[in-house]
Amino acid sequence: MEKLYLTVPKNIHFMRIKKSEILKNEKISKDTYLLELKYSRKVFPSQFIMIDTFPNKFLLKPFSIANFENNKITIIYRVISDGTKWLSTLKPKSFLSYIGPFGNFKKIRNLKIQKNNKIFLIGGGSGIACLIFFYKYLTNFTEDVFTFYGEKDRSYIINLKKFKIRNLNYCTDNGTYGFKGTVLDLAKSKLSEIKPDFIFICGPKEMIKLSQIFLKNPDIKCFVLLEEYMCCGVGVCRSCVVKVKYDSTEFKYQTVCKDGPLFELDSLILD
Repeated sequence: MEKLYLTVPKNIHFMRIKKSEILKNEKISKDTYLLELKYSRKVFPSQFIMIDTFPNKFLLKPFSIANFENNKITIIYRVISDGTKWLSTLKPKSFLSYIGPFGNFKKIRNLKIQKNNKIFLIGGGSGIACLIFFYKYLTNFTEDVFTFYGEKDRSYIINLKKFKIRNLNYCTDNGTYGFKGTVLDLAKSKLSEIKPDFIFICGPKEMIKLSQIFLKNPDIKCFVLLEEYMCCGVGVCRSCVVKVKYDSTEFKYQTVCKDGPLFELDSLILD
């Protein structure tokens, strides 16, 4: 039976409720919005904040940070619930409450990416949001970063060129924009041509499960950035645990909020 050890975070400042002015909140594709907030502290790729999406509700919702520059946090979100519908109604100069940022950036900092490495970023649907900031970080080490982005149809497509992303490959399930098929099909079609050293994936859980089958290659280091519902953001409540292998027969539980969101693809046991 797994033992639980609850600890109080040392840097408790990120647990305080913050209020930031909204600088921008505009629609950028079907049901999809770009939100900018004032923020003065340092933020790192793969991190997220937990926003009060509907006042007087008990739980806050996690949102990936799509970009950070000039003391501005950028969030890209899709309207799928009452909370995000309310969020889409907020106007510039109003204020938003949140806690964070959260997430274990040390894993990314320890990747040891080299100048000659080739990297695939694979984003399915709104999973592309966290990969935008990640792309900017990776291009500090290598220019060979190739982004694969898929949606159901063209109405959901976000124009990633506005974020200065190069080597872009789009696809839609119905073929209305770019390659016809899934984003995994698209990325797989380029594997033998480009031969990446690293692959990073973010998207729905079913897509992650399929990628464990499609992307088995001992010469490629494959990672996933998980998205999960959570409550606390610091690993205490254990609401966002995933199973992670630590030998051939055993696994342990790790939290997406504190241990992740980055995990090795082959290490995950996804139910």
